[in-house]
Amino acid sequence: MVKSVREKDRPDFFVVGEYWKSDYETIADYLEETDFSLDLFDVSLHYNFHTASQQGSAYDLRELFTDTLVSKNPTHSVTFVDNHDSQPGQSLESFVDAWFKPLAYSFILLRAEGFPCLFYGDYYGIQGENPIEGQADNYLDALLYLRCNHAYGPQNDYFDHANCVGWTREGDAQHPYGMAVLMSNGDEGEKLMHVGSQYAGTTFADYTGNREEKITIDEEGNATFLVNGGSVSVWVQDGITPEEAFHEKDE
Repeated sequence: MVKSVREKDRPDFFVVGEYWKSDYETIADYLEETDFSLDLFDVSLHYNFHTASQQGSAYDLRELFTDTLVSKNPTHSVTFVDNHDSQPGQSLESFVDAWFKPLAYSFILLRAEGFPCLFYGDYYGIQGENPIEGQADNYLDALLYLRCNHAYGPQNDYFDHANCVGWTREGDAQHPYGMAVLMSNGDEGEKLMHVGSQYAGTTFADYTGNREEKITIDEEGNATFLVNGGSVSVWVQDGITPEEAFHEKDE
């Protein structure tokens, strides 16, 4: 059916399937059997997020992409944090803890690989006996803004510490506004990262509002970026983006 639709008048017709398996070999076989005609939800990545949220600082963030579709076949991976089946009370309940969700959504929205999918319940909230508040104003709108305006160009990865990892995007000709993403599932951290020599001498600020410092990029395009414990910070050129933080600061 997919082939027929594409051959008729929709060559770019996008199809995603849900095959709830978390081992890559099974997923790879399924893609091959379907002639790679569709993409699949990255169930392994979801379970990695869930495990990471449960284990806290005991989880090695360098293992988040282990055995995931996005790490091995990113052009067929639809990444997600949660969905209607994984939410509380459902048959596949494996809801990612609230503290880790800003980190997880940063992973799927601000990196180059995969096609991210935003869960309705995370954005608008979940109703019922035990309602869960939507996170549009708290952090999701800000991450979506960052994806649309800053998640372009070469990506430099810094997955060199169990509890503090990061990456940068250098921007491109159409989107000359790079960013540096740093996150921690343990203590406060810092990391020297490269954003590009084109930003030498410019000042970067944390768009999330979690850190108040201003950081100046050196002549080689490097800077030491900061992050709070159990948190994520996204550093962009100061003054380029609106000033709203993605959450209300603690009083």
